[in-house]
Amino acid sequence: MRYRDIEQALRAQGCSVKSTRGSHEKWVCPCGRHTAIIVRNQENSPGVVRDTANRMQCLPKGWLQ
Repeated sequence: MRYRDIEQALRAQGCSVKSTRGSHEKWVCPCGRHTAIIVRNQENSPGVVRDTANRMQCLPKGWLQ
C-alpha cells in the first residue's frame, strides 16, 4: 500500500503526526492512547499496513481500505 494512501486514511480519521525521525513517522490517534510507526516509503509492506490497522484500535473497522 502506498504511503500516501495510508496518510490520507489516517488524516481522514483525525490522526496526526506526533514525531518524525529519518524516514519514519509516529502517528497518534484522536484519543491519544494509540500510536503507529509508518515508513515514508513509496510502498509499505503488508505487515506494516496490518500492524498500523491493529495498533489504531479506537478507529472504526475498515478505516484502512
